[in-house]
Formats: sequence, structure tokens, C-alpha cells
Amino acid sequence: MRLKEFEIKNFKGIETLKITWEDLIVLIGENNCGKSSVLSAIALFLSGSAIKDPLLFRKHQTDANNAIEFTGHFDQLTQVEKQQIAVRGKMHNDQWILKKRYWLQPADDEDAGGWKEQLFTYSSESVYSGWPEQSNSWASFSEDYQGLIAQIPDRPARPNAALKETLKSLVRAARPDLITQSEPSWIVNPGGGGNWKSNANSVLPRVIFVRAVHEASDETNAKDASTYGKLINLVVERQLATKPEMIALRSALENVLKLFTQDDDNPNQQAQEIRDIQDRINEGLSEVIGGTALIRTEPPELRSVVMPSTSLVIKDPLAGIETQIGHQGHGLQRTLIITLLQILSNLQDQSLQAELNDIDQPAVIPEADIAATGLVRQTILLIEEPELYLHPQMERLMRDLIYKLASQVNIQVACCTHSPIFLDIANRYQSIVRLSKRPSGDITGNQVVQDLFPGQNLATEKAKLQTVARFHPTVNELFFAKHVVLFEEFSAIAAIQTGAEITGIFDRKPRIKHEVAFVDCDGKNNITAFQRILNAFSIPYRVIHDLDHGNPAAFAENARISALLPNTPQYLIHAVDNDLESLLGYAATKGSSKPFTAVTKVLELEALGNIPPLFITVLNMAYFGQANEP
Repeated sequence: MRLKEFEIKNFKGIETLKITWEDLIVLIGENNCGKSSVLSAIALFLSGSAIKDPLLFRKHQTDANNAIEFTGHFDQLTQVEKQQIAVRGKMHNDQWILKKRYWLQPADDEDAGGWKEQLFTYSSESVYSGWPEQSNSWASFSEDYQGLIAQIPDRPARPNAALKETLKSLVRAARPDLITQSEPSWIVNPGGGGNWKSNANSVLPRVIFVRAVHEASDETNAKDASTYGKLINLVVERQLATKPEMIALRSALENVLKLFTQDDDNPNQQAQEIRDIQDRINEGLSEVIGGTALIRTEPPELRSVVMPSTSLVIKDPLAGIETQIGHQGHGLQRTLIITLLQILSNLQDQSLQAELNDIDQPAVIPEADIAATGLVRQTILLIEEPELYLHPQMERLMRDLIYKLASQVNIQVACCTHSPIFLDIANRYQSIVRLSKRPSGDITGNQVVQDLFPGQNLATEKAKLQTVARFHPTVNELFFAKHVVLFEEFSAIAAIQTGAEITGIFDRKPRIKHEVAFVDCDGKNNITAFQRILNAFSIPYRVIHDLDHGNPAAFAENARISALLPNTPQYLIHAVDNDLESLLGYAATKGSSKPFTAVTKVLELEALGNIPPLFITVLNMAYFGQANEP
């Protein structure tokens, strides 16, 4: 099972938001723009927790018209998952779509007030042709049903709910021509009771939420309730699930459950002892309810039966005492999280290595087959600010772990971050969700789901972007800036930043230095690749490039850059007449450092009081998007 799409409505600062998900989601944006709210919404939806806090509702409006709604679209369900009560017969286009709705109901004469929760599925319903609206007598059914009614043993004079279900089973087996499917719609609590809700929550992927700051008070008495307990349980589970004994146990349990289950196609499958018990119960009830009692047995979750409940503690060898992880420093907690994630990511690699290289090892069961048995449950890892308390090298390790885990079977990952290290601008831009606030205060999201470099014509452009991003990871900062400026090369950036400093722009406008991100595109022919990314995410930008008179190839590049520029005031191009070197009055010599030469020339001109006015124009265009400083 995979969470393909997730929709949020009326949760905290989010009016509506939809996220498309494959294996990884990276949430970015300024502080207080809703990144943690999205992770919290996913955690609440998957955990099955009720919502009873007015502060979680948008603008604190808790009435039914402003109810919180979470909707999950799940695909890639296994056969085991498709046969669960909450899922069976309730899928649409091979997806299981589940919606949860929460609100506060005022008390009135007809309905008791209090916190409410509703579950829905989006699916079709079976419509039985000729089924009477008032089906309180056998005679109300048409002739098409009478022959099947006659097959019901010991039927009373009037049908009850259980006997109607028995009749529907006979129709499905003998007269499927009487059944049609309705148009799909939202069906409230399709199972008709609390058991369906419980089953629906048990089918959902397990969620593990690694919060930015974990306090000791977050710990509960349950050993596996903490983040660390859940992670160590997951590690143990994935390690043991490959054992043939676990697969055999699952098969044996299924055979035992068949003894309890009535199967119309295989009536002898149910144990005679169970049928005898049912008959004895029905003998005593026949005169009271006029119906048939059936024994129903729900299969237990195998993981909860055989997987241990585990926890981690830190033992002080000097004091001889054990303390919970939550009582340790945040740095140690984050280190432990990385360690557990690293162990988890290596399990599959070790299994594959044993399978490929060591013929003496027992056969390794593919994880896809294990997933089909239900032994390994889909897990969604939510990680808040994975860069927290980590130095740069550990940040890169954490990034690699997140991307590796997201690529593995039965694991999806969502994280929110302020660090450009966790972004892959070239290969994984579809996993990036950029959140921002509208003037109204509502949170909005921007995610790219289409291919920005389709076809062979743009393959080279994408390859260039990959190269630049790989060797200049700071280019990812464009996602975090208020304004972005694209340059051909770093020498122009060095000259303009130096010019802004010595002319006092940073003194007069101190915030501008940090709000504008300069991006070195490493060549004019790479600028258009960055434009495609920025256009797709609706990030305003400016382009500063040379005209390069006398260079026909540059003319073509200039035209391509201009063609991709949106026609709005927030986007503009400033073309330097010929090139920056000519404007400043120097020529870069071969073998010299172009950025160093450019900075030296700007400082020299400033010392002589002879900075060209056109260079000041370039400075203003870069920082303010206009020829004169505001």
C-alpha cells in the first residue's frame, strides 16, 4: 500500500492543500508557513487519533461547515490488504480512498453535542435489481429472488439483516446479472459500525514521527510508543520478517482461521465443531429473533502477535543506572535516530548480498513477497528538520539515508527542512513541495508533478543542471530566497556583491543581503534549465547576463532565455552591454582567477572614485529589479 495523494482541509493555517506522493516528499518554506502542520496532519490521519483541540482548526472554527478533513488516496495494495473488511468492495480505479472528518457538534434536542468523527470511502455500491425498498417480508421480493429465498434453510416468516446478507451472497453466486454498480460517491462509514473504523485504521500504514525537539515528557508508559521504540520495532520486524519460520507461521494461521470462516463456495472448509456451535445457538434463538446467528472471526495482526515490544535505554556504567532516551541531550537523540535509520536502510542491502553471493546462506525471501503476506506493514517516516543538531557532514549522511530509505520497499518518507542539502533540484524536483503564505494568512503549496525536461531535446539541458547541482549544491538555496538572480558565472556574482558592499547598499538596506539569492548557473547555456525549475515553482527571479556582441551562439542563447521569461513585473532580464569585463574596463587573462580579478578591479575603481554608472545600474537591477536604488 502506498499513500499516493494526501489532501488537507481546514487544519491549522491550511484551508486546502493537496500533495502528490511517490516515495519522498521534502517540504520547504519560510518559518511559520505550515511545514510542520503538514507532517502533523499526516501523523493524525494515519495514527487513527481523534481531534478534540479547537486550536487545530483553521481560524479556530470547529463547526461542521468548517470541519477538518484529511483524505488519503492509496494505491499498490497487496492482495492481503484488498481483502480487509475496510477495503474489500470499496475501491475505486484500483485505489482505496479514505476520508476522515472532525468537528464539534453543539448540543440540541435531537443530537447530543460533543466532538464528532466520520469516516468515508469513495467507491461504488452494489445495486440489486428489483430489491424492494420495504424489504420487511419475503413476499415483497420479486420472482427473480424467490428461488434463491427458497434455498435459505430454516428461514423465519420475516427477513432480518443477517438473512438479507445471506440472500445477497446467494445472488452474487447464482445471479450476478441482477447486480450493477452505482456511480462512485462518498459513502459514510461503509461498514456500518465501529468495527469498520477500527479495521480501516489497522490497514493504514504505520507512522513514525521524528519531531524536531523531543522532550522527555513525550514518553509514555508503553515501551514502543516513543519514536525510538517504534524505530527499533521496525528494525526488528524487517529483520525477522525474512525468516522462513515467519512465512510458515502466517500460512499456518490462515489455515486455522479457515476453520472458523463460513465459505459458501467451500462449505466443508469450516470446522464441524463451529457449525455445531452455530446450530445450537440458533436453536435457542430461533423463537426469539427469527434469524440466524453466525460466528465471525477477525484475523489478528501477525506483527502484534510475534513481534516483541522493545525499547532503548542508556546505561551509565559509573552510576549503574538506566535512563530513557528522552532524558538525554538532543544531540545524542539525533545521533541515535541516524543510527537506527542507517541500520534500517542496510537491512535490505544485506539480504540481497546474501542472496547473490553466499550460496551457503538460506534462501532470502524477496521483500515484495514478504509484503504480500502482511508480515511487513507499510511505514511512513515523518522527519521534522533532519538537519537539526548536525554538522554539515552528518547532514549529508542524513540526506543520503532519507533518500535511500524512501527508495526501499514498504517505506515512504516525508520531511521538512530549511537546509538546501536535502534537495535534489535536478532529479527529484517532483518531491519538493514549496509552502508559502497568501496575504490572507492561508497556507498554499506549490509542487511540480509534470516532467520539466520531456523528450530528447531537453535531455542535455537536464544533464547540465544535474552537473551544476552536483558540484555547486548552494544552487538549491534558490528555493529558500525571497528573490533569485541567475548569473552566467561566479565572477559576476563576486563583482556585484563586492560593489554592493563598498557602495553602502548593505548598510542602507541590511536585509537585502540575505533576502536575495545569487545563483551561479556555470555558463549562459545553463540558465534556461534553472528558469524551467523556477517557473514551475512560481519563484520570482531576474537574469543578469552579457549580450556578447559578435558571438552568434550567444545571440541564440539570449533568445532562449528571453522566451522562457514570464511576462510579469517580478521577472526580468538585464543584459549587460557586451560583457561585464568591458563595462569595468579590464580583460581576464588566461590562467588567472576570474572572480579574484573582477573583485580586484571593482576595489581599484572604488579607490579611484571611478566606478562606472552602468555598473551601479547593474547592482541595482540585481538587488532591487530596477535601475535606481529605492
